[in-house]
Amino acid sequence: MIRSYKIAIIACVIAAISISALALIVHSRLSQTESSEITSGQEAKEKETPSQIANEIANSLQNKPNSEQNENNEQSETTEQNENTKQPVNTTASTIVDQTEISIKEIDGTYRWSSPNEINPTITLTENTDNVIQFTNPTDTKHAFIIGLDGKIILESKDIRPSLSGKLKIKPTESGVFEYHCKYHPDTMKGIVNVIKP
Repeated sequence: MIRSYKIAIIACVIAAISISALALIVHSRLSQTESSEITSGQEAKEKETPSQIANEIANSLQNKPNSEQNENNEQSETTEQNENTKQPVNTTASTIVDQTEISIKEIDGTYRWSSPNEINPTITLTENTDNVIQFTNPTDTKHAFIIGLDGKIILESKDIRPSLSGKLKIKPTESGVFEYHCKYHPDTMKGIVNVIKP
């Protein structure tokens, strides 16, 4: 009964986060649509309507893993997640432009994200392209990767359990600069995500 209660609370929190992310994305997409100049009548017909944009975003949220699946998959040796803000990722037909390798290190009792050349590295992703971040956690505690903007969570991975690895697939639909951090160690495991145009 306690587990059901916890699952219900987690589901409510995820729903609230999803709704907040949806509102942020819809607002952003609507602002872009409203601010763009239309030079001809034909171009106006090709633009997406606000309701089409909202439908695309709502459809993409249906593809996110739910909290019960997260709990059931905690014991697996590797985790693979698809995170996408526009449409489902077709893994058989997609091309991965870049794979980023991130390891977790404990330095002087403090956890940090790490790449081969940098601590808490800047992560570069390409807009409208499948990007993969490969995580390795050799530490003795769990971590979770979160991308956000101005204190709002845009994307959150499943837990990366001790001594395991995982993969996060991301297909961002807008360029920009975002923040990332660990859910459990936000003060020391943090950095910047740059989403660039192809």
